[in-house]
Amino acid sequence: MRIPREKLAPTIAVLVSIFVAAMDISIMSTVMPSVVGQLGGLPLYSWTIAAYLLTSTTTVPLYGKLADGYGRKPMFIVGTSLFVVGSLLSGLSGTIEQLILFRALQGLGAGGILPITITIAGDLFQGEERAKIQGLISSVWGLAAILGPLAGSFIVLHATWQWAFWLNVPVGFVTTSALARTFHERPVATRHQLDWLGAVLLMASVASLLLALGDRGQAGLSNQASAALLAASAVLLALFALVELRAAEPVVPFSLLRDRVMGLAMLGGFVLGACIYSATTYLPLFVQGAQERGPADVAWVSAAISVAWTGGSILGSRVLMRLGFRVAALLGMSVISLGGVLLLGLGRDTPLWMVAAAGSVLGVGLGTSSTSFIVVVQTAVGWEQRGIATATQQFFRAIGGTVWLSVQGAALTATAAAGLAAVDAAGNLGISVHIDDLNTMLEPAARAALAPEEARVLAQVLGQGMHQVFVLYLAIALAGLAIVWFVPRGRLGERGGAPVGEAAALAAAREAGPGT
Repeated sequence: MRIPREKLAPTIAVLVSIFVAAMDISIMSTVMPSVVGQLGGLPLYSWTIAAYLLTSTTTVPLYGKLADGYGRKPMFIVGTSLFVVGSLLSGLSGTIEQLILFRALQGLGAGGILPITITIAGDLFQGEERAKIQGLISSVWGLAAILGPLAGSFIVLHATWQWAFWLNVPVGFVTTSALARTFHERPVATRHQLDWLGAVLLMASVASLLLALGDRGQAGLSNQASAALLAASAVLLALFALVELRAAEPVVPFSLLRDRVMGLAMLGGFVLGACIYSATTYLPLFVQGAQERGPADVAWVSAAISVAWTGGSILGSRVLMRLGFRVAALLGMSVISLGGVLLLGLGRDTPLWMVAAAGSVLGVGLGTSSTSFIVVVQTAVGWEQRGIATATQQFFRAIGGTVWLSVQGAALTATAAAGLAAVDAAGNLGISVHIDDLNTMLEPAARAALAPEEARVLAQVLGQGMHQVFVLYLAIALAGLAIVWFVPRGRLGERGGAPVGEAAALAAAREAGPGT
Protein backbone atom coordinates (compact mmCIF):
# COMPACT_ATOMS: atom_id res chain seq x y z
CA MET A 1 0.00 0.00 0.00
CA ARG A 2 1.42 3.40 -1.04
CA ILE A 3 0.90 6.05 1.63
CA PRO A 4 1.03 9.76 0.63
CA ARG A 5 3.88 11.72 2.23
CA GLU A 6 1.56 14.03 4.19
CA LYS A 7 -0.14 11.01 5.76
CA LEU A 8 2.98 8.96 6.39
CA ALA A 9 3.92 10.27 9.85
CA PRO A 10 0.45 10.00 11.44
CA THR A 11 -0.04 6.58 9.82
CA ILE A 12 3.22 5.29 11.27
CA ALA A 13 2.26 6.72 14.66
CA VAL A 14 -1.09 4.92 14.49
CA LEU A 15 0.48 1.59 13.48
CA VAL A 16 3.18 1.81 16.17
CA SER A 17 0.56 2.65 18.82
CA ILE A 18 -1.51 -0.36 17.82
CA PHE A 19 1.59 -2.56 17.77
CA VAL A 20 2.59 -1.45 21.28
CA ALA A 21 -0.93 -1.93 22.68
CA ALA A 22 -1.16 -5.38 21.08
CA MET A 23 2.32 -6.33 22.30
CA ASP A 24 1.39 -5.25 25.82
CA ILE A 25 -1.47 -7.75 25.79
CA SER A 26 0.44 -10.68 24.27
CA ILE A 27 3.69 -10.12 26.17
CA MET A 28 1.94 -10.52 29.52
CA SER A 29 1.32 -14.23 28.94
CA THR A 30 5.06 -14.85 29.18
CA VAL A 31 5.99 -12.21 31.76
CA MET A 32 3.29 -12.52 34.42
CA PRO A 33 4.37 -15.87 35.96
CA SER A 34 7.81 -14.39 36.66
CA VAL A 35 6.29 -11.13 37.93
CA VAL A 36 4.07 -12.96 40.43
CA GLY A 37 6.97 -15.22 41.38
CA GLN A 38 9.02 -12.18 42.40
CA LEU A 39 6.29 -10.03 43.92
CA GLY A 40 4.42 -12.93 45.53
CA GLY A 41 0.65 -13.13 45.70
CA LEU A 42 -0.26 -16.18 43.61
CA PRO A 43 -3.89 -16.03 44.89
CA LEU A 44 -4.13 -12.61 43.20
CA TYR A 45 -2.54 -13.76 39.93
CA SER A 46 -5.78 -13.51 37.95
CA TRP A 47 -6.36 -9.96 39.21
CA THR A 48 -3.35 -8.64 37.31
CA ILE A 49 -5.17 -9.49 34.08
CA ALA A 50 -8.76 -8.98 35.25
CA ALA A 51 -8.17 -5.43 36.54
CA TYR A 52 -6.72 -4.40 33.16
CA LEU A 53 -9.57 -6.03 31.25
CA LEU A 54 -12.24 -4.44 33.42
CA THR A 55 -11.06 -0.84 33.12
CA SER A 56 -10.00 -1.06 29.47
CA THR A 57 -13.37 -2.50 28.43
CA THR A 58 -15.81 -0.30 30.31
CA THR A 59 -14.10 2.89 29.09
CA VAL A 60 -14.10 2.05 25.36
CA PRO A 61 -17.60 3.43 24.62
CA LEU A 62 -16.87 6.55 26.67
CA TYR A 63 -13.69 7.25 24.71
CA GLY A 64 -15.51 6.71 21.45
CA LYS A 65 -18.18 9.26 22.27
CA LEU A 66 -15.67 11.77 23.64
CA ALA A 67 -13.61 11.38 20.44
CA ASP A 68 -16.70 12.18 18.38
CA GLY A 69 -17.45 15.27 20.45
CA TYR A 70 -13.99 16.72 21.15
CA GLY A 71 -11.80 15.21 18.47
CA ARG A 72 -9.62 12.13 18.10
CA LYS A 73 -6.32 13.85 18.90
CA PRO A 74 -7.07 15.10 22.44
CA MET A 75 -8.67 11.79 23.44
CA PHE A 76 -5.72 9.86 22.01
CA ILE A 77 -3.36 12.02 24.06
CA VAL A 78 -5.41 11.44 27.22
CA GLY A 79 -5.61 7.68 26.67
CA THR A 80 -1.93 7.26 25.79
CA SER A 81 -0.85 9.44 28.72
CA LEU A 82 -2.81 7.28 31.17
CA PHE A 83 -1.42 4.14 29.54
CA VAL A 84 2.16 5.42 29.79
CA VAL A 85 1.79 6.52 33.43
CA GLY A 86 0.16 3.18 34.28
CA SER A 87 3.01 1.33 32.54
CA LEU A 88 5.66 3.34 34.40
CA LEU A 89 4.03 2.75 37.77
CA SER A 90 3.42 -0.95 37.01
CA GLY A 91 7.15 -1.38 36.51
CA LEU A 92 7.81 0.38 39.82
CA SER A 93 5.40 -1.87 41.75
CA GLY A 94 6.82 -3.41 44.88
CA THR A 95 3.80 -5.56 45.78
CA ILE A 96 1.18 -7.50 43.85
CA GLU A 97 -1.52 -5.15 45.18
CA GLN A 98 0.30 -2.14 43.73
CA LEU A 99 0.68 -3.92 40.39
CA ILE A 100 -3.05 -4.65 40.25
CA LEU A 101 -3.87 -1.00 40.97
CA PHE A 102 -1.48 0.33 38.34
CA ARG A 103 -2.61 -2.27 35.78
CA ALA A 104 -6.12 -0.92 36.27
CA LEU A 105 -4.78 2.58 35.57
CA GLN A 106 -2.99 1.24 32.50
CA GLY A 107 -6.29 -0.24 31.33
CA LEU A 108 -8.02 3.12 31.70
CA GLY A 109 -5.64 4.43 29.06
CA ALA A 110 -5.67 1.33 26.86
CA GLY A 111 -9.44 1.66 26.53
CA GLY A 112 -8.83 4.73 24.38
CA ILE A 113 -5.79 3.73 22.35
CA LEU A 114 -7.09 0.96 20.10
CA PRO A 115 -10.55 2.32 19.18
CA ILE A 116 -9.26 5.86 18.63
CA THR A 117 -6.24 4.84 16.54
CA ILE A 118 -8.47 2.71 14.33
CA THR A 119 -10.85 5.66 14.01
CA ILE A 120 -7.96 7.98 13.09
CA ALA A 121 -6.91 5.52 10.39
CA GLY A 122 -10.45 5.68 9.04
CA ASP A 123 -10.26 9.49 9.04
CA LEU A 124 -6.96 9.52 7.18
CA PHE A 125 -8.05 7.23 4.35
CA GLN A 126 -11.20 6.83 2.31
CA GLY A 127 -12.73 4.24 0.03
CA GLU A 128 -10.51 1.38 -1.06
CA GLU A 129 -7.51 2.82 0.83
CA ARG A 130 -9.50 2.59 4.06
CA ALA A 131 -9.98 -1.15 3.55
CA LYS A 132 -6.26 -1.56 2.83
CA ILE A 133 -5.18 0.31 5.95
CA GLN A 134 -7.51 -1.80 8.10
CA GLY A 135 -5.92 -4.90 6.62
CA LEU A 136 -2.50 -3.48 7.47
CA ILE A 137 -3.67 -2.83 11.03
CA SER A 138 -4.83 -6.43 11.31
CA SER A 139 -1.44 -7.63 10.09
CA VAL A 140 0.35 -5.47 12.67
CA TRP A 141 -1.89 -6.93 15.38
CA GLY A 142 -1.21 -10.48 14.26
CA LEU A 143 2.55 -9.84 14.18
CA ALA A 144 2.45 -8.46 17.72
CA ALA A 145 0.48 -11.48 18.93
CA ILE A 146 3.23 -13.79 17.69
CA LEU A 147 6.24 -11.68 18.72
CA GLY A 148 4.86 -10.70 22.13
CA PRO A 149 5.49 -14.01 23.93
CA LEU A 150 8.99 -14.29 22.44
CA ALA A 151 9.81 -10.70 23.45
CA GLY A 152 8.51 -11.38 26.95
CA SER A 153 10.76 -14.41 27.24
CA PHE A 154 13.78 -12.38 26.09
CA ILE A 155 13.05 -9.63 28.63
CA VAL A 156 12.68 -12.03 31.55
CA LEU A 157 15.82 -14.01 30.63
CA HIS A 158 18.13 -11.11 29.75
CA ALA A 159 16.76 -8.12 31.68
CA THR A 160 14.09 -7.71 34.35
CA TRP A 161 10.31 -8.02 34.06
CA GLN A 162 9.94 -4.27 34.72
CA TRP A 163 11.09 -3.54 31.17
CA ALA A 164 7.99 -5.26 29.80
CA PHE A 165 6.16 -2.19 31.14
CA TRP A 166 8.83 0.49 30.83
CA LEU A 167 9.32 -0.03 27.09
CA ASN A 168 5.83 1.44 26.65
CA VAL A 169 6.96 4.78 28.09
CA PRO A 170 9.35 6.12 25.41
CA VAL A 171 7.34 4.62 22.56
CA GLY A 172 4.12 6.15 23.92
CA PHE A 173 5.81 9.54 24.26
CA VAL A 174 7.15 9.45 20.68
CA THR A 175 3.89 8.31 19.07
CA THR A 176 1.86 10.89 21.00
CA SER A 177 4.25 13.67 20.00
CA ALA A 178 4.24 12.57 16.36
CA LEU A 179 0.47 12.35 16.15
CA ALA A 180 0.00 15.66 17.96
CA ARG A 181 2.26 17.43 15.44
CA THR A 182 1.20 15.73 12.20
CA PHE A 183 -2.46 14.80 12.54
CA HIS A 184 -4.78 17.72 11.88
CA GLU A 185 -8.54 17.59 12.30
CA ARG A 186 -11.54 19.84 12.58
CA PRO A 187 -13.80 18.26 15.17
CA VAL A 188 -17.50 18.57 14.52
CA ALA A 189 -19.24 19.31 17.79
CA THR A 190 -21.38 16.30 18.61
CA ARG A 191 -23.35 16.14 21.81
CA HIS A 192 -23.37 12.77 23.55
CA GLN A 193 -24.99 11.81 26.80
CA LEU A 194 -22.14 9.86 28.35
CA ASP A 195 -23.18 7.00 30.57
CA TRP A 196 -20.64 7.67 33.32
CA LEU A 197 -22.93 6.29 36.00
CA GLY A 198 -23.47 3.02 34.14
CA ALA A 199 -19.73 2.53 33.63
CA VAL A 200 -18.96 3.20 37.30
CA LEU A 201 -21.74 0.90 38.53
CA LEU A 202 -20.57 -1.91 36.26
CA MET A 203 -16.95 -1.63 37.37
CA ALA A 204 -18.00 -1.51 41.02
CA SER A 205 -20.27 -4.54 40.63
CA VAL A 206 -17.63 -6.68 38.93
CA ALA A 207 -14.91 -5.52 41.34
CA SER A 208 -17.09 -6.52 44.30
CA LEU A 209 -17.66 -9.93 42.73
CA LEU A 210 -13.94 -10.41 42.14
CA LEU A 211 -13.16 -9.49 45.74
CA ALA A 212 -15.72 -12.02 46.96
CA LEU A 213 -14.27 -14.71 44.70
CA GLY A 214 -10.76 -13.91 45.87
CA ASP A 215 -11.89 -14.35 49.46
CA ARG A 216 -13.55 -17.64 48.56
CA GLY A 217 -10.27 -18.92 47.22
CA GLN A 218 -8.49 -18.14 50.48
CA ALA A 219 -11.00 -18.31 53.34
CA GLY A 220 -14.40 -19.41 52.08
CA LEU A 221 -17.67 -17.51 51.89
CA SER A 222 -18.74 -18.10 55.47
CA ASN A 223 -17.50 -14.77 56.74
CA GLN A 224 -19.65 -11.66 56.74
CA ALA A 225 -17.32 -9.57 54.61
CA SER A 226 -17.45 -11.99 51.71
CA ALA A 227 -21.23 -12.31 51.90
CA ALA A 228 -21.52 -8.52 51.98
CA LEU A 229 -19.37 -8.24 48.85
CA LEU A 230 -21.60 -10.69 46.98
CA ALA A 231 -24.70 -8.80 48.08
CA ALA A 232 -23.14 -5.48 47.05
CA SER A 233 -22.24 -6.92 43.65
CA ALA A 234 -25.82 -8.07 43.08
CA VAL A 235 -27.29 -4.71 44.14
CA LEU A 236 -24.85 -2.75 41.99
CA LEU A 237 -25.59 -4.98 39.00
CA ALA A 238 -29.33 -4.41 39.44
CA LEU A 239 -28.75 -0.64 39.63
CA PHE A 240 -26.59 -0.87 36.51
CA ALA A 241 -29.42 -2.61 34.64
CA LEU A 242 -31.89 0.10 35.70
CA VAL A 243 -29.54 2.85 34.59
CA GLU A 244 -28.88 1.16 31.24
CA LEU A 245 -32.60 0.80 30.51
CA ARG A 246 -33.07 4.55 30.99
CA ALA A 247 -29.80 5.85 29.54
CA ALA A 248 -29.96 7.59 26.17
CA GLU A 249 -26.59 6.11 25.15
CA PRO A 250 -25.98 3.11 27.44
CA VAL A 251 -22.70 1.24 27.87
CA VAL A 252 -24.61 -1.98 27.11
CA PRO A 253 -27.53 -1.46 24.70
CA PHE A 254 -30.07 -3.91 26.12
CA SER A 255 -32.35 -3.33 23.12
CA LEU A 256 -29.95 -5.36 20.97
CA LEU A 257 -30.11 -8.31 23.33
CA ARG A 258 -33.84 -8.82 22.78
CA ASP A 259 -33.08 -10.33 19.37
CA ARG A 260 -32.53 -14.09 19.71
CA VAL A 261 -29.44 -14.20 17.51
CA MET A 262 -27.87 -11.19 19.20
CA GLY A 263 -28.67 -12.44 22.69
CA LEU A 264 -27.09 -15.84 21.98
CA ALA A 265 -24.11 -14.17 20.29
CA MET A 266 -23.48 -12.03 23.37
CA LEU A 267 -23.73 -15.05 25.68
CA GLY A 268 -21.38 -16.85 23.33
CA GLY A 269 -19.06 -13.85 23.45
CA PHE A 270 -18.99 -14.04 27.26
CA VAL A 271 -18.01 -17.72 27.09
CA LEU A 272 -15.50 -17.11 24.32
CA GLY A 273 -13.83 -14.36 26.36
CA ALA A 274 -13.59 -16.74 29.31
CA CYS A 275 -11.88 -19.33 27.07
CA ILE A 276 -9.55 -16.82 25.41
CA TYR A 277 -8.16 -15.17 28.52
CA SER A 278 -8.08 -18.40 30.52
CA ALA A 279 -5.92 -20.12 27.90
CA THR A 280 -3.46 -17.23 27.61
CA THR A 281 -3.29 -16.70 31.39
CA TYR A 282 -3.26 -20.14 33.00
CA LEU A 283 -1.46 -22.35 30.47
CA PRO A 284 1.75 -20.29 30.93
CA LEU A 285 1.31 -20.59 34.70
CA PHE A 286 1.03 -24.35 34.36
CA VAL A 287 4.19 -24.59 32.26
CA GLN A 288 6.37 -22.37 34.45
CA GLY A 289 4.95 -23.44 37.81
CA ALA A 290 3.60 -26.99 37.83
CA GLN A 291 6.03 -28.22 35.16
CA GLU A 292 8.97 -26.26 36.60
CA ARG A 293 9.99 -24.88 33.20
CA GLY A 294 11.31 -21.46 32.22
CA PRO A 295 10.05 -18.33 30.40
CA ALA A 296 11.40 -19.55 27.04
CA ASP A 297 9.18 -22.65 27.22
CA VAL A 298 6.22 -20.44 28.14
CA ALA A 299 6.93 -18.26 25.12
CA TRP A 300 6.81 -21.19 22.69
CA VAL A 301 3.51 -22.44 24.07
CA SER A 302 2.00 -18.94 23.90
CA ALA A 303 3.30 -18.44 20.36
CA ALA A 304 1.80 -21.80 19.34
CA ILE A 305 -1.62 -20.56 20.46
CA SER A 306 -1.22 -17.33 18.47
CA VAL A 307 -0.09 -19.04 15.26
CA ALA A 308 -2.88 -21.62 15.48
CA TRP A 309 -5.37 -18.82 16.17
CA THR A 310 -4.48 -17.18 12.85
CA GLY A 311 -5.08 -20.45 11.03
CA GLY A 312 -8.36 -20.94 12.87
CA SER A 313 -9.54 -17.47 11.84
CA ILE A 314 -8.97 -18.29 8.18
CA LEU A 315 -10.67 -21.67 8.61
CA GLY A 316 -13.63 -19.98 10.26
CA SER A 317 -14.06 -17.56 7.37
CA ARG A 318 -14.09 -20.43 4.84
CA VAL A 319 -16.61 -22.47 6.81
CA LEU A 320 -18.79 -19.38 7.20
CA MET A 321 -18.92 -18.92 3.44
CA ARG A 322 -19.75 -22.53 2.66
CA LEU A 323 -21.86 -23.79 5.55
CA GLY A 324 -23.13 -20.75 7.44
CA PHE A 325 -22.35 -19.17 10.81
CA ARG A 326 -24.10 -21.79 12.98
CA VAL A 327 -21.89 -24.59 11.65
CA ALA A 328 -18.79 -22.41 11.98
CA ALA A 329 -19.65 -21.49 15.58
CA LEU A 330 -20.37 -25.13 16.45
CA LEU A 331 -17.08 -26.20 14.88
CA GLY A 332 -15.14 -23.56 16.81
CA MET A 333 -16.65 -24.37 20.20
CA SER A 334 -16.27 -28.11 19.55
CA VAL A 335 -12.55 -27.68 18.90
CA ILE A 336 -12.23 -25.51 22.03
CA SER A 337 -13.98 -28.24 24.02
CA LEU A 338 -11.59 -30.81 22.57
CA GLY A 339 -8.75 -28.57 23.68
CA GLY A 340 -10.29 -28.49 27.17
CA VAL A 341 -10.26 -32.30 27.23
CA LEU A 342 -6.59 -32.26 26.23
CA LEU A 343 -5.83 -29.83 29.06
CA LEU A 344 -7.24 -32.32 31.56
CA GLY A 345 -4.69 -34.87 30.35
CA LEU A 346 -1.70 -32.61 31.02
CA GLY A 347 0.54 -33.50 33.94
CA ARG A 348 3.80 -32.41 35.49
CA ASP A 349 5.80 -34.72 33.24
CA THR A 350 3.91 -34.08 30.00
CA PRO A 351 6.41 -33.22 27.21
CA LEU A 352 6.42 -29.58 26.16
CA TRP A 353 5.44 -30.46 22.59
CA MET A 354 2.23 -32.05 23.89
CA VAL A 355 1.43 -28.93 25.93
CA ALA A 356 2.05 -26.82 22.82
CA ALA A 357 -0.15 -29.18 20.80
CA ALA A 358 -3.00 -28.74 23.29
CA GLY A 359 -2.50 -24.98 23.07
CA SER A 360 -2.56 -25.18 19.28
CA VAL A 361 -5.90 -27.02 19.34
CA LEU A 362 -7.27 -24.29 21.58
CA GLY A 363 -5.86 -21.66 19.23
CA VAL A 364 -7.61 -23.15 16.20
CA GLY A 365 -10.91 -23.29 18.06
CA LEU A 366 -10.54 -19.76 19.44
CA GLY A 367 -9.71 -18.34 16.02
CA THR A 368 -12.63 -20.13 14.35
CA SER A 369 -15.08 -19.06 17.06
CA SER A 370 -13.87 -15.44 17.13
CA THR A 371 -14.45 -15.04 13.41
CA SER A 372 -17.83 -16.76 13.64
CA PHE A 373 -19.19 -14.60 16.45
CA ILE A 374 -18.03 -11.36 14.84
CA VAL A 375 -19.78 -12.23 11.57
CA VAL A 376 -22.91 -13.44 13.39
CA VAL A 377 -23.19 -10.11 15.18
CA GLN A 378 -22.43 -8.01 12.12
CA THR A 379 -24.88 -9.96 9.98
CA ALA A 380 -27.72 -9.90 12.50
CA VAL A 381 -28.13 -6.11 12.36
CA GLY A 382 -28.26 -3.42 9.75
CA TRP A 383 -25.42 -1.05 8.84
CA GLU A 384 -26.58 1.63 11.26
CA GLN A 385 -26.18 -0.70 14.26
CA ARG A 386 -23.15 -2.67 13.14
CA GLY A 387 -20.62 -0.57 15.02
CA ILE A 388 -22.36 -0.69 18.39
CA ALA A 389 -23.19 -4.39 17.95
CA THR A 390 -19.54 -5.26 17.31
CA ALA A 391 -18.38 -3.16 20.26
CA THR A 392 -20.95 -4.82 22.53
CA GLN A 393 -19.75 -8.27 21.52
CA GLN A 394 -16.18 -7.31 22.37
CA PHE A 395 -17.45 -5.93 25.67
CA PHE A 396 -19.07 -9.25 26.61
CA ARG A 397 -15.86 -11.07 25.72
CA ALA A 398 -13.81 -8.97 28.10
CA ILE A 399 -16.33 -9.25 30.93
CA GLY A 400 -16.41 -13.02 30.44
CA GLY A 401 -12.64 -13.14 30.68
CA THR A 402 -12.61 -10.89 33.75
CA VAL A 403 -15.15 -12.94 35.70
CA TRP A 404 -13.99 -16.43 34.69
CA LEU A 405 -10.34 -15.72 35.36
CA SER A 406 -11.33 -14.87 38.92
CA VAL A 407 -13.52 -17.97 39.28
CA GLN A 408 -10.59 -20.10 38.17
CA GLY A 409 -8.22 -18.18 40.41
CA ALA A 410 -10.43 -18.89 43.40
CA ALA A 411 -10.51 -22.60 42.52
CA LEU A 412 -6.73 -22.68 42.09
CA THR A 413 -6.11 -21.05 45.46
CA ALA A 414 -8.66 -23.17 47.33
CA THR A 415 -7.35 -26.43 45.86
CA ALA A 416 -3.72 -25.53 46.49
CA ALA A 417 -4.49 -24.45 50.07
CA ALA A 418 -6.26 -27.75 50.73
CA GLY A 419 -3.36 -29.70 49.23
CA LEU A 420 -0.80 -27.90 51.36
CA ALA A 421 -2.92 -28.39 54.48
CA ALA A 422 -3.01 -32.13 53.75
CA VAL A 423 0.78 -32.21 53.42
CA ASP A 424 1.22 -30.41 56.73
CA ALA A 425 -1.34 -32.64 58.45
CA ALA A 426 0.42 -35.79 57.26
CA GLY A 427 3.74 -34.53 58.58
CA ASN A 428 5.59 -37.50 57.11
CA LEU A 429 7.72 -35.51 54.69
CA GLY A 430 9.61 -33.59 57.32
CA ILE A 431 8.83 -30.22 55.67
CA SER A 432 6.37 -27.42 56.34
CA VAL A 433 4.86 -25.66 53.32
CA HIS A 434 2.64 -22.61 53.02
CA ILE A 435 0.63 -21.21 50.12
CA ASP A 436 3.08 -18.30 49.79
CA ASP A 437 5.78 -20.88 49.04
CA LEU A 438 4.05 -21.55 45.72
CA ASN A 439 5.31 -18.16 44.50
CA THR A 440 8.81 -19.64 44.54
CA MET A 441 7.80 -22.18 41.89
CA LEU A 442 7.27 -19.34 39.39
CA GLU A 443 10.81 -18.00 39.72
CA PRO A 444 13.42 -20.41 38.25
CA ALA A 445 16.33 -19.05 40.32
CA ALA A 446 14.44 -19.23 43.62
CA ARG A 447 13.01 -22.63 42.69
CA ALA A 448 16.50 -24.04 42.14
CA ALA A 449 17.38 -23.16 45.74
CA LEU A 450 14.61 -25.35 47.17
CA ALA A 451 15.22 -28.80 48.53
CA PRO A 452 14.23 -31.41 45.88
CA GLU A 453 11.48 -32.89 48.07
CA GLU A 454 10.00 -29.47 48.82
CA ALA A 455 10.01 -28.50 45.13
CA ARG A 456 8.32 -31.78 44.21
CA VAL A 457 5.55 -31.29 46.79
CA LEU A 458 4.93 -27.69 45.75
CA ALA A 459 4.83 -28.65 42.06
CA GLN A 460 2.32 -31.44 42.79
CA VAL A 461 0.10 -29.11 44.80
CA LEU A 462 0.22 -26.45 42.10
CA GLY A 463 -0.53 -29.11 39.50
CA GLN A 464 -3.62 -30.16 41.46
CA GLY A 465 -4.81 -26.57 41.51
CA MET A 466 -4.19 -26.18 37.78
CA HIS A 467 -6.18 -29.35 37.14
CA GLN A 468 -9.20 -27.68 38.75
CA VAL A 469 -8.60 -24.64 36.56
CA PHE A 470 -8.67 -26.89 33.49
CA VAL A 471 -11.87 -28.61 34.71
CA LEU A 472 -13.51 -25.17 34.82
CA TYR A 473 -12.12 -24.44 31.36
CA LEU A 474 -13.80 -27.52 29.92
CA ALA A 475 -17.02 -26.66 31.76
CA ILE A 476 -17.26 -23.17 30.26
CA ALA A 477 -16.32 -24.50 26.80
CA LEU A 478 -19.14 -27.06 26.95
CA ALA A 479 -21.51 -24.31 28.07
CA GLY A 480 -20.49 -22.37 24.96
CA LEU A 481 -21.12 -25.41 22.79
CA ALA A 482 -24.63 -25.67 24.26
CA ILE A 483 -25.28 -21.97 23.60
CA VAL A 484 -24.30 -22.03 19.92
CA TRP A 485 -26.44 -25.14 19.39
CA PHE A 486 -29.47 -22.85 19.74
CA VAL A 487 -28.22 -20.32 17.18
CA PRO A 488 -30.65 -20.51 14.23
CA ARG A 489 -29.43 -21.87 10.93
CA GLY A 490 -28.63 -19.30 8.30
CA ARG A 491 -26.25 -18.23 5.57
CA LEU A 492 -24.34 -14.99 5.32
CA GLY A 493 -26.44 -12.12 4.02
CA GLU A 494 -29.84 -13.51 5.06
CA ARG A 495 -30.22 -11.08 7.98
CA GLY A 496 -29.44 -7.44 8.62
CA GLY A 497 -29.81 -6.04 5.11
CA ALA A 498 -26.93 -6.09 2.66
CA PRO A 499 -25.27 -9.43 1.93
CA VAL A 500 -21.97 -10.22 3.53
CA GLY A 501 -19.65 -11.74 0.99
CA GLU A 502 -16.32 -13.53 1.07
CA ALA A 503 -14.30 -10.32 1.36
CA ALA A 504 -16.24 -9.31 4.48
CA ALA A 505 -15.81 -12.75 6.01
CA LEU A 506 -12.06 -12.63 5.42
CA ALA A 507 -11.94 -9.12 6.90
CA ALA A 508 -13.70 -10.42 9.99
CA ALA A 509 -11.11 -13.17 10.20
CA ARG A 510 -8.39 -10.53 10.29
CA GLU A 511 -10.26 -8.52 12.93
CA ALA A 512 -10.57 -11.63 15.08
CA GLY A 513 -6.82 -11.82 15.61
CA PRO A 514 -5.23 -13.15 18.79
CA GLY A 515 -6.03 -11.15 21.88
CA THR A 516 -9.01 -9.28 20.47
